[in-house]
Amino acid sequence: RPVMATHSGAWVGWDGGAKGMPPTLPDMDVRLLPISLSAAQIRNYYHGFANATLWPLLHDAIEKPRFERDWWYSYRDVNAIFADRALAALEEEPGAITWVHDYHLMLVPQLIRGRRPDQPIGFFLHVPWPSPDLFARLPWREQILVGLLGADVVSFHTERYRSNFVRACTRLLAGSGIEVRGTEIVLPDGRVVATTASPISIDAAEFTQNATAPGIDADIQALSEQFAGRTLLLGVDRLDYTKGIVERLLAFEMLLERNPGYRTSLAFLQVAMPSRDNVREYRHLRATVEQHIGRINGRFTEPGNDVPVHYLYRGLSQQHLAAYYAVADALLVTPLIDGMNLVCKEYVIVQDARGENGILVLSEFTGATGELPQAILCNPFDVEGLSYRIENGLGLPAEIRRAAISEMAAYVRKHDVHRWVAEQLAEIASRGAKAATAATAEPDRG
Repeated sequence: RPVMATHSGAWVGWDGGAKGMPPTLPDMDVRLLPISLSAAQIRNYYHGFANATLWPLLHDAIEKPRFERDWWYSYRDVNAIFADRALAALEEEPGAITWVHDYHLMLVPQLIRGRRPDQPIGFFLHVPWPSPDLFARLPWREQILVGLLGADVVSFHTERYRSNFVRACTRLLAGSGIEVRGTEIVLPDGRVVATTASPISIDAAEFTQNATAPGIDADIQALSEQFAGRTLLLGVDRLDYTKGIVERLLAFEMLLERNPGYRTSLAFLQVAMPSRDNVREYRHLRATVEQHIGRINGRFTEPGNDVPVHYLYRGLSQQHLAAYYAVADALLVTPLIDGMNLVCKEYVIVQDARGENGILVLSEFTGATGELPQAILCNPFDVEGLSYRIENGLGLPAEIRRAAISEMAAYVRKHDVHRWVAEQLAEIASRGAKAATAATAEPDRG
């Protein structure tokens, strides 16, 4: 939304099956260009190749990727549909740049490049990029890499993901004539593709406003009364096997086992936003999470007392979410792997805006660790170690916790989503202009 609200242009996107899509959104100078997909395309392209092949592969194969040729054919077809729609929009937007996002559309840059050689094109990947050894498992690895190299700039959250991509190009496109020069990839036709590490962020001003908005005090008061006398741990995630929710529950269980006093003084609230219920692995994950919660509550609920684990399987409005952030004494962000993770940035902004001193327990396998070193870093694969990290964090003096929140919030405010957008668009425009100049330059006859 911050991108769309501050820039004119056109947004090409899947309509999600909605009918009667409006041509614009309120307060935005952006045209909406919806794409409808058939049931077969949703099944094979979206639930299949995008989310059962690419998603687990790009997340270090935590769940085994499935390789189905019909899915690949559908992915290729749908990427062509998106490219055609974008090309049509470009005819009406002279001088516009093209900014393609995420693993669903990795063929689009080259499809556009093939028909508009001078078009400035950027691509941003919102998830990790794995090591070349893992990416090499994909039968269509060369096609994906060539698709991405249609862009002038290919960007990632972290330097590690960027480096993994460059190494994948070096290894898997060997013999194709490409040359790697630092962070740039020179193609056989002389075109230069830049690769960058550019961590995404949040609209810090908006979350500050949410934290102090009229009406939030009533939400905070209700939550404070609900959890009165208890230290509240909070998890906020999309229900996904990469988020480490099961490991988090097991760590909380170990805390209660080790410290009987915590059984009545500690509460854990997990907010799990529904995700991809049509995918088998996600249905299994939901059942597993809910079984663990039932078992933990059955073991540790004291007569006459509230259950230790609370669970919300639904999304929350930003204002309600801000209230949860404000009340939580600790936020547990413990993914097994995560491209960035914006929940932790939202938490520190709200906590700082309210003058609170909560702790942030942050997995070292998130992209955000490089930006928030003041967090309590953890290895979520070490469940017992995670339980001790939480315990140690809860024991920190209030002034140390407050200083950490303040430092992290200051960084997020300085490096907010508006800065990210401006830097990305400037880089794409600059690189696109250089490429166009090089393509039209007279050959050297000296």
